[in-house]
Amino acid sequence: MFRDIVTLLPFFVCLFWTAVMAADLKRSKLPQKLILIFMGVSTILYFSHSVYFYGYSRIYSVIDSLYSIAMLSVYPLFYLYIQSLAKEPLLSLKNLNIFIPTLIGSLLVILAHLFAQGLVDIAGKIVRLIFVVQVPLVVVYGCRLIRNYHKRINEYYSSTEGRELDWLNRMLFLLFFTGLLSVSAGIIGRDYFSESSLLLMMPSFAFSLMLFYIGHTGYIQRFSVLDFNEESHEAKPEGREEQNECSKGIQEKTRDKIKGELLVLFREKEIFRRRDLRITDVSMELGTNRSYVSSVVNVVYNTTFTDFVNHYRVEYAKKLLLSDENHILEYIAEESGFASVNSLLRAFRKETGTTPGQFRKRMVG
Repeated sequence: MFRDIVTLLPFFVCLFWTAVMAADLKRSKLPQKLILIFMGVSTILYFSHSVYFYGYSRIYSVIDSLYSIAMLSVYPLFYLYIQSLAKEPLLSLKNLNIFIPTLIGSLLVILAHLFAQGLVDIAGKIVRLIFVVQVPLVVVYGCRLIRNYHKRINEYYSSTEGRELDWLNRMLFLLFFTGLLSVSAGIIGRDYFSESSLLLMMPSFAFSLMLFYIGHTGYIQRFSVLDFNEESHEAKPEGREEQNECSKGIQEKTRDKIKGELLVLFREKEIFRRRDLRITDVSMELGTNRSYVSSVVNVVYNTTFTDFVNHYRVEYAKKLLLSDENHILEYIAEESGFASVNSLLRAFRKETGTTPGQFRKRMVG
């Protein structure tokens, strides 16, 4: 019974999320469809693992090609999922170039099984080599996509809660280590793990937890670059040349004027107390281009729009913390403009290096 659980757990985790996501397919956008495909391919992958560890060698020899295709597809699929959230809301043929190594490796395995049984082991080694190259490339380029996405939303929203993709960064590093574990297992040989349920338990539980987390978070993740583009009324991000020209122009003409008006807007009119404040709201109040506002915040204050707004929110929160009314954090967060208490706590710690409670205790005594 215990060996059955250890052997089948990753397969059933993937199958569960595949079924859940498939049931919600009609309401799904591209990112949800891609994570569904990822889970479906992972189901095939871990089904093949289960067949192997149950010792069904004859069946496994038939589905070995399917295993190789699934193995070489999971990381590219996860990269496409990140891309759909962070960069491009639509797929193109250019995006599918990432599957060329998968196609080559899969064809080698299929041809070896069909026409040259003596080359099956060599084809398997080539597949593992392609996999070894895939893992770090997906991690590096995936992190780059997420970092660029965060730069964009930090320059537009004052509150990025519910819009961030930090969980994907954590997931990429977990995928990197599980990829290393898979490679190590391939070097050691899967027969080594099949000898003991305890040895098999460690990678089985690790993969199952990671896959469940991917499935759960991917299922509830709704905000993507498509929503950002719609909300910011832009089809694509501003080009670097346009930003440079804007920055140069504002240095020569209106930087000081916008800086002065910006300080009035934040210090006197306390626009930062408006929840979910966006840079377009500020630019409309100032009657200027949002790129100019962004340039002043970036160049003059050397910060992002998110951190600029949160600085004033934290300062306002400090006043409320030191008032005689002894306000609760929910009230302080709402009055200061934060979307939630968690947003307040995170911004407060980033700004001051301490928590609101510790700050109040230190100041009041």
